[in-house]
Amino acid sequence: LGAVPLPTKWTIQFGEPIATDGYPPEAADDPMLMFNLTDQVRETIQHTLYKLLVQRRSVFF
Repeated sequence: LGAVPLPTKWTIQFGEPIATDGYPPEAADDPMLMFNLTDQVRETIQHTLYKLLVQRRSVFF
């Protein structure tokens, strides 16, 4: 028999939207603005992952 995968619990969490409607369309060409926005997204995701990790009881449940 092949390896049987163990059951795991998955959590999907959606964060608050990051408003970008205040920027004009040409702002997409601004590398510093894009760096700041991507850094904000990365930090938000990382913070959410840490928060969920603290709440997790086990890998399997």
